Amino acid sequence: MRDIAFYLSEYKQRDADGIPQRIDIDNEVNKQAATALLRFVNQLVDAENLIVLAGSGTSLTFNRQGLPKVAPSMTDLWASCRNLDIARFDEVLRSVKYDDVAGTWPDGSQRQDIELLLSLCDSYLPLKSLSTTRHRKVSEFLAAAKRNIIKETSFVNQVPLESWTAHNRFINVLGKRSPKQKRLKVFTTNYDLAFEVAASNTGMIVIDGFEFSQPQRFNPAWFHYDIVNRTQASEKGGAYLPNIIHLYKVHGSIDWVRTTAGVYKQTGANKTSGEPVFIYPSSTKYQSSYDSPYLDMMAAFLETVQKPKTALLCIGFGFNDKHLNNAITMALRTNSEIMVMAATKDPFSQQGAFNAEIRSQFMNAIEAGDSRLAVVDCTFDTFVSLLPDRHKPSPEETLLSMFEQVIARGSQS
Repeated sequence: MRDIAFYLSEYKQRDADGIPQRIDIDNEVNKQAATALLRFVNQLVDAENLIVLAGSGTSLTFNRQGLPKVAPSMTDLWASCRNLDIARFDEVLRSVKYDDVAGTWPDGSQRQDIELLLSLCDSYLPLKSLSTTRHRKVSEFLAAAKRNIIKETSFVNQVPLESWTAHNRFINVLGKRSPKQKRLKVFTTNYDLAFEVAASNTGMIVIDGFEFSQPQRFNPAWFHYDIVNRTQASEKGGAYLPNIIHLYKVHGSIDWVRTTAGVYKQTGANKTSGEPVFIYPSSTKYQSSYDSPYLDMMAAFLETVQKPKTALLCIGFGFNDKHLNNAITMALRTNSEIMVMAATKDPFSQQGAFNAEIRSQFMNAIEAGDSRLAVVDCTFDTFVSLLPDRHKPSPEETLLSMFEQVIARGSQS
């Protein structure tokens, strides 16, 4: 049973409260509705230029009911940073006037946005407008919070093998594209390494803007390079490797550090000392929004969503990054060939974390007949189960799969 609620031009059913109805798309009674949804998903996957914008909802799928929580939500990160020193945390909120900027959630409660708080701290410190005591506390909190976020989001080694199924299939199905299609581009606001591990699990090669030398330094020119198999270069369509994706970590990563020489990646024994790279742009437009690597990644996103025959899948993303929101809404206004699907948990809930303004814009556009848009209420796992697998395994992959099955049977006997 796959219980999903969705809203698109081909299916605009709502209940008495105006909320799209939840249906079991595997039930024959709902065949017409399921067909409309799957048709949109198929068009998305087959687009010449496929972009994924992934938020924290993709990582929260690792949290299984009845088991200890593995991946933290933004609310969890807020709580864990507050619990480092509650008195200091509350003092920092007052010092940077957090409540004046953040506002409240739809239910009237405090909006707990850890990225916004860190952004405000970064904004206030250079101004030297705080008292000596407050300046020290804000500085200490900022350093401690970054260390804590790295600790909390370094969870991939705690995820059991069987819990990688959704991520592995997501990367494997969408990543192996036809030679006529553009490379899959995954933009993510997550700090964790979930997509990197899933790529490794499925034999995908990740181009993430870092040089292949050691130590690995960020160089956006690498996004313009590709990889070919020289032994097949003379064969028709056989030169470019099929298993390559581009990964843009828009808000930084737990394994990035900034030094005076640039941004480097921490890999294995190659540790580089420097400042953790967390980029949390807010409506205050702090200057880090215009520095590399954020500027390079936003420029790539802006350019990509304006290309013809483009499909944008926003998965597990609540549209709470104003910079990304503006790029998407602008693309919808100016690119007639773009299609956008927002698939996450509780996008229709008035009390949820999904951006209310974006929800209203999308729903109104769909109601007016815009067939380029779809909003889906489901978990990451459920959405992945909807994806059609266009990839036909090569003889080498078939042989490898058979070999792995033999090894697995041998280990069980």
